[in-house]
Amino acid sequence: MKRGIMPKRNLEAAGVFLAAMGLWVGCGGEPQVAEPIRPVKYAEVRPASAVQSQRFAGTAKAGIEAKLSFRTGGLIESISVKVGDQVKAGQRIATLDSRDAVLAHQRAKAALENARVQKANAQSMLIRVRQLYEANNVSLAEYEQAKNGFASATSSYESAQKSLDLQERQLGYNEIYAPVAGIVTAVHNEVNEVIQAGAPLVELSAGEDIEMEVGVPEGYIAQIQTGQPVRVRFSALPGLDFAAQVREIAYALDASSTYPVIVQLDAPFPSIRPGMAGEVEFRFGTGEPSEDPLVVPVKAVGEDANGQYVFVIDEVAKGLGTVHRRPIRIGKLLADGFVVEEGLADRELVATAGLRSLLNGMQVRLLQE
Repeated sequence: MKRGIMPKRNLEAAGVFLAAMGLWVGCGGEPQVAEPIRPVKYAEVRPASAVQSQRFAGTAKAGIEAKLSFRTGGLIESISVKVGDQVKAGQRIATLDSRDAVLAHQRAKAALENARVQKANAQSMLIRVRQLYEANNVSLAEYEQAKNGFASATSSYESAQKSLDLQERQLGYNEIYAPVAGIVTAVHNEVNEVIQAGAPLVELSAGEDIEMEVGVPEGYIAQIQTGQPVRVRFSALPGLDFAAQVREIAYALDASSTYPVIVQLDAPFPSIRPGMAGEVEFRFGTGEPSEDPLVVPVKAVGEDANGQYVFVIDEVAKGLGTVHRRPIRIGKLLADGFVVEEGLADRELVATAGLRSLLNGMQVRLLQE
């Protein structure tokens, strides 16, 4: 063998070694790690009558919610509760500085006593003058004057009594008492702050009944009826759902351009607390599909300068798929979603979340809605 010439077998081995070293160096001396497969929620494209439900987000609240306030304004002297406290019916919640009201009450009480004395004196005078008049010792004018004096004193006494009653009620306006037993859910002010009459100071949730308020878009509201059964799920209680029914449907849009709908759980559950986030599932018509139009969920449709599009999922293995962007043409909005006019076929799978982060050909893990 001549010097300086490497045999072919050794050249091949060296090439493999150098390629492996190149991969190692290219990764900064660390082996490459495959990117995690992105989870994606999906739904199946079906005819309109085959789609059976729609979910709307909402917040739990107690069946009875009371906002407690003072009937008069003033300086807050004490607040005897905090958020989370359980209170009994009739328990004192807060008080205002009542020094001015106490002084006014004392003045009204003194005025009533003075009016009582004046009335008693006028009555005694009337009795004496009547006796003298009957004995022809005083004139009719003097007798009439005595009667008028007694009537005036009586009127002053009654007015003073009403003033005292008013001041006593005003004293009561400086205190707040719990109207029912419940749990304090909010305290809006602190001691030594000035509060206006009627401004909510404490919020109270009472009763075991739990309700959920959701905002329903205009396209669905006509299909919802009072008494309609629904299912409720809470983010904090995974794996559990609760039977409920529609209790109240608003007849006007709110600030979010949806119709407020209140559903009430059929039975109380200890772990459900007011303020918990959740969703309500409404079930609609379940007729067999025939010539009904295909419907794609609203959440599955994206739009950019090129028009509407969806990400269709081709399932390549159990629970795994590949997404492909596809332009579509949609029609009117039904209760179940947009009518598909072009671009999708029955039973195709479409992504329903995170459309802006998906790319053509991306591998995904399937999470059913």
